[in-house]
Amino acid sequence: MRTAAWLGWQIESNWTAPFLFVVYAVLRPLAMALILAGMYWAVAPEAARREAFIGFYLANAFHVYVTQVMVGMGWVVVEEREDYETLKYVYTSPMGMLTYLAGRSTVKLVLGTVSMLLALGVGWFALGLRWDWASVAWGPFLLTYGLGLVACVYLGFLVAGAAMLLPRIAITLNEALAVAFYLLCGVIFPIDLLPAGLRHLALAFPFTYWYEALRRFLIGQGASQQLSAWPDGLLLTVLAATTLAFAILSHWGYMAMERHARRLGRLDQTTLF
Repeated sequence: MRTAAWLGWQIESNWTAPFLFVVYAVLRPLAMALILAGMYWAVAPEAARREAFIGFYLANAFHVYVTQVMVGMGWVVVEEREDYETLKYVYTSPMGMLTYLAGRSTVKLVLGTVSMLLALGVGWFALGLRWDWASVAWGPFLLTYGLGLVACVYLGFLVAGAAMLLPRIAITLNEALAVAFYLLCGVIFPIDLLPAGLRHLALAFPFTYWYEALRRFLIGQGASQQLSAWPDGLLLTVLAATTLAFAILSHWGYMAMERHARRLGRLDQTTLF
């Protein structure tokens, strides 16, 4: 897994000097944070609840983990199969495909952390979006943070399995899923505003509880009226239970799709599409 992480770093940085890659890695999240800053300046005079905007800004900052890991893990399979044509060698190597993907996910998590910290920094220093650090519930917050990262990694496994079955268009599917989670799980508006069917669907994903718990334990309040009635212990229990169920289903789904891709001969298939 350590070797996979090192290889992932080299591939992500395109074998360039670390300083140049750091500059490249900083530009994208910085641009995203500045876009959010522009949106905030545009709506700030009309904003009725500044605290609500802070909560949505925080969820935006942490959603980068979902995008970075999920889209990135799908890219790993497409790059190895279509661009480098090495997927079959990785698959037959002693480390195994799942360990390789886990190692590559560590680099995605590091890049996601950089993006998240940059977004929070822009919000704190440029927009004045601040909260009381003394009131942060550190224990529940760190537990919530860790559970969310576990869910992101297993989501990455699931989309990597789907990418083994699909041609290059799998990348479009992964990006569409990232947007779907962005709209469905309460990142930019409360899930209470969703139609009943979509709201029930949102409650099936751990990310819905993750964003709500991050807000509650970091700034002291959530966004959803439905979930705000839940005590902290219940929210954490449901987050842990849905994360465990999601991890089990994702692992099973990945293994099933990997076996199906092997039967269909997709592991060394280049589609040039």
